[in-house]
Amino acid sequence: MGERGPKPKEPKLKVVKPRNPQRPSPPKGMNAKARAVWTKVVNAYPVDHFKPQHSDLLRMYCGSCVMHKEAEAEIFKKGSVITQNNGITKANPYVDVAFKAEASATRLATKLGITVNNTTVNRGIKGSVTKPKSKREGLIFNG
Repeated sequence: MGERGPKPKEPKLKVVKPRNPQRPSPPKGMNAKARAVWTKVVNAYPVDHFKPQHSDLLRMYCGSCVMHKEAEAEIFKKGSVITQNNGITKANPYVDVAFKAEASATRLATKLGITVNNTTVNRGIKGSVTKPKSKREGLIFNG
């Protein structure tokens, strides 16, 4: 029998240089305190943990953290109950701001995967994933 069809050309292989991954920089327009939170969070995780689609969530998380700290400072200064000029006492409005900022930061942290539960499950205690020993291990089979 004769040869069938044309012979395939030899493929030319190209060497692709690997990209050097970089940590995301804080977006423009963030205040200095929020930028500090951004840097602290981003540096605490591997270089490739945060993807471009996370930048808005991370920006909101940093803003919520700063808002919570500022509200706590005002509560510390004036107290959780304040007296108005007319003598009526009421709850300090910064208490509500602090609770809302905390709730927002908690939700965003969960979505970003930066909560304590996420980090201990993914990395394990002291960097290794450990599985708890079963109480029933070895009862039926010893192997």
